[in-house]
Amino acid sequence: MDETQGPLAMTVHLLANSGHGSLLQRTLDQLLDCICPEVRLFQVSERASPVKYCEKSHSKRYRFPGMSVLLFLHKSLGEDRLFRVLDSLQHSPWQCYPTQDTWGRLCPYLFANQEFYSLDSQMPIWGVRQVHCGSEILRVTIYCSFDNYEDAIRLYEMILQREATLQKNNFCFFVLYATKSFALQLSLKQLPLGMSVDPKESSVLQFKVREIGQLVPLLPNPCIPISSTRWQTQDYDGNKILLQRWESSSVAQTGVQWCRHSSLRSPPSGFK
Repeated sequence: MDETQGPLAMTVHLLANSGHGSLLQRTLDQLLDCICPEVRLFQVSERASPVKYCEKSHSKRYRFPGMSVLLFLHKSLGEDRLFRVLDSLQHSPWQCYPTQDTWGRLCPYLFANQEFYSLDSQMPIWGVRQVHCGSEILRVTIYCSFDNYEDAIRLYEMILQREATLQKNNFCFFVLYATKSFALQLSLKQLPLGMSVDPKESSVLQFKVREIGQLVPLLPNPCIPISSTRWQTQDYDGNKILLQRWESSSVAQTGVQWCRHSSLRSPPSGFK
């Protein structure tokens, strides 16, 4: 349990338009304080000026949001708490996420009785599910196109320096933090063949890593330094990734052991 109770190896950075950062940060903190107050997963910062996004035409293929956040909550821990979370998602600045495309077609990957919410069209979609056993879970999911899924698993295994837990043929997860009653997960979900990913431009996953120099040549896309300690890249489907150098003796030792293990494995296709 020690590995899943230390400093978080991943945080989610959300980029808000100027003047909206404090509101969005406060909204997220208030929502999560009643679920996992000890975990500060989301960090909101502001852009200097708004960014306009160009909507492309995808008449033949539905583009599924690249990232989601699902809260798996126990009703037995208090109905008031569950209803408070659900009620907060019904009010501004939260918006109901449409489950139909511009042609009125229901997304085949979303069930009709599920509701999703978002703080911005370029931020993750959120949902709440009830669970009746096991730990409560905050799950950040990265959606992968059908052909990129296997390579994405190996990419995130390499960044996190641990193996994914395979639950189904098209789903796996990493436990980033855990107590007896709560778990924080990063999961990867394979989309059906023919469905593409719509990366969220205002959502960035930041990972703490040890040797940037060893990692960069293995990444599938260019890795650009944006400060003395952080580099920006993206995964196979265009989801943004920040890599932050993390100086820690315990992390370094874990990394050495992982490198020895992973050197026996075949590199992901497309890796240089």
